[in-house]
Amino acid sequence: MNEEIIAASQPTGDPGVDALVELAAQAGQLPVGDHKELYATVLVGLESELNADPSAALKGVSP
Repeated sequence: MNEEIIAASQPTGDPGVDALVELAAQAGQLPVGDHKELYATVLVGLESELNADPSAALKGVSP
């Protein structure tokens, strides 16, 4: 089942978010006791990505 979920995930186009999704996908390979810490790390990272200034990511990008 994990392979199906991983195979079904598509890149978001945001490197930071994609890295966090990849990190979350590792939960299936960890002992259950380590899941809480992993998910907490992912959630903090996603919150940081959501709060980031989007214009900073666009600097230097031509239309």
